[in-house]
Amino acid sequence: MQIGDAAEDAQKKIDAMQEQQMLMLAHLKQSLAALPPPDPKQATSNPEAAAREEKRRHLMKLLAEIERRINEENARPKKRYISPATREEVYAMYYDALRRKIEDRGTHNFPEMAGRKLYGELTMIVTVNHDGRVLDTEVVETSGNLTLDRRAAIIARAAAPFGAFNEAMRRKADQIVVVSRFKFTKDDTLETKLTER
Repeated sequence: MQIGDAAEDAQKKIDAMQEQQMLMLAHLKQSLAALPPPDPKQATSNPEAAAREEKRRHLMKLLAEIERRINEENARPKKRYISPATREEVYAMYYDALRRKIEDRGTHNFPEMAGRKLYGELTMIVTVNHDGRVLDTEVVETSGNLTLDRRAAIIARAAAPFGAFNEAMRRKADQIVVVSRFKFTKDDTLETKLTER
């Protein structure tokens, strides 16, 4: 399975799990609302009332746990994986501008070592924050030359910032993750291309 496909599948599973959590939360709240109000006098003498209070405590505990998990999940940054299969125009346009900036930077600052140009291809994952900063770069398929790999990561970081996400992007993501093929060609240019790896 390719990285892009795996990311899309993972995103669908996360969305389904979040929907399921929200349904469970709604069901628990309905169950709690359906219970008669607590009566402290009855809870000690009536076994049925005591069982209801035990159920109420159990539901409240479950409710608190689900809400805690939802709040934890909401506190994490939402990531959107960009791949050749990504169809949303806002992401495609953002990626295109990002790609051009990285290519310009790499062409104007073509990697060299000891006065010799470094040529080769590598695959890198670039994580971009909603404010356009590069948060992380990771070479996942090396060019075979560690110096070139390092220079490619420096080029990707130096090309930033790429501009803040627009409102449509922000609704779905706090960060985007791009898997890109970097090709340093013999005509001293950098070409990048989205890849599934």
